[in-house]
Amino acid sequence: MSRLFLVWLAGLGIVIAGCVGMSSSDDKPIQQPGSLSSVCGSKWEMRLLRLNGNAVQVDQPESFTFLCNTDGQAMGKSGINTYRGSMQITDSGQILWDTASFASTKKAGPPPMMEQESQYLRALSGTRQAFVKSGGARLILRDIPGDIYIEYIKSER
Repeated sequence: MSRLFLVWLAGLGIVIAGCVGMSSSDDKPIQQPGSLSSVCGSKWEMRLLRLNGNAVQVDQPESFTFLCNTDGQAMGKSGINTYRGSMQITDSGQILWDTASFASTKKAGPPPMMEQESQYLRALSGTRQAFVKSGGARLILRDIPGDIYIEYIKSER
């Protein structure tokens, strides 16, 4: 009986030692609320657009960009056209858009690209939260329930 107990105790020790070496925080990218200083000042290129939980197929995602300055002026490319507007980002990552200031150029393009542009601009104006992750290399703009989700990478250009 004592031999079985010692084998069981040794097995338990191995399991505990294995668990102590595991670190779940190192395995996941850390996501933090964005701020004017962490979001603005860099050019961001879109990599993923999700609406209502579904990924939207976007041709040439690098032609959809986001850029802002610490004065709260946002601008970028929306596929074919460019846009601009005013916004604020609180220290907790909340985005406050001045929708009256939002404007876009009006060049025409192929209907599929125009539809992608329309979806992107509607999604962007519906975002309410900013997060940075991967050490500041990725930006996420989303609405509160997560129906709108736009992920960008920091542009090297």
